[in-house]
Amino acid sequence: MKIFPEKDYSIELNKDSSLAISELKNQTLSKEQFVTNWNNQSFIGKVETNEFEVKLSKKLIGEFCVLNGKLENGKGTLKIRTGKVIKTIFIAIVLFGISGIITAIFRTDFELIFHLVMTILVMRFIMELGFRFVTKNGINKLTEIIGVKTLHNIA
Repeated sequence: MKIFPEKDYSIELNKDSSLAISELKNQTLSKEQFVTNWNNQSFIGKVETNEFEVKLSKKLIGEFCVLNGKLENGKGTLKIRTGKVIKTIFIAIVLFGISGIITAIFRTDFELIFHLVMTILVMRFIMELGFRFVTKNGINKLTEIIGVKTLHNIA
């Protein structure tokens, strides 16, 4: 099991990839823009001629997954990974837990070690659940916008 979840897909489009990219541009805010209401668009990110890197426009849940894709000739690849903010928060929690475990070892408080290890495992479980739900939502919106005909998981 990886610490941070990732998924890879191969996709086939209903239409031409240039049309799909233009529709994705219409539904995506630029990362550099300062906007008070991000919920008007589906995604925030960067869309280029045949590549994109977007996340959902919802403030906190959009950070759970980042969608990277490349589209060419009606086909493409999609890589979904955990966002940097969620990675940073998780690493901070794990580092606090590890420092607590080291302190508990010196104190020989084994019950505290169990609680800290369980805290780390529960946080990893919560991150995995959040990633799965937000990924499903992100893939559904992306499918709706760019017109994905088939989506195959790459093992």
